[in-house]
Amino acid sequence: MDKNGSFRCGFVTVVGRPNVGKSTLINAIVGEKVSITSRKPQTTRNRILGIRTDDDAQCIFVDTPGFQTKHTNALIRTMNEAVRAGIGDQDVIVLMIEAVGFREADKAVLRLIPRGTPNVILAINKIDL
Repeated sequence: MDKNGSFRCGFVTVVGRPNVGKSTLINAIVGEKVSITSRKPQTTRNRILGIRTDDDAQCIFVDTPGFQTKHTNALIRTMNEAVRAGIGDQDVIVLMIEAVGFREADKAVLRLIPRGTPNVILAINKIDL
């Protein structure tokens, strides 16, 4: 609850390059399998919503497709546009990368987030690798 004692709700968009674990993270936070997970990149092709409700707040998690920089076709352009749209309408952005390092493809996703955007969180996944 906020300082006035009312229920709070917000949007959390998770972005990153393909196959870094965005869908797995959202499934874990929400507590249900709302997004398909696979070792195959580009499994998520549209924005998918997962909702977590607690006693005093509700978070709507937006799972986005992996932002692709290597290949270009109509499907990839549409998926990349879904990522851009997800960045535009959120309260919090989670940028997910792998623990092996910050790659050029990660930098491309970071450049999508406007400078000075408040509430950006860096999530590092696959630390066991």
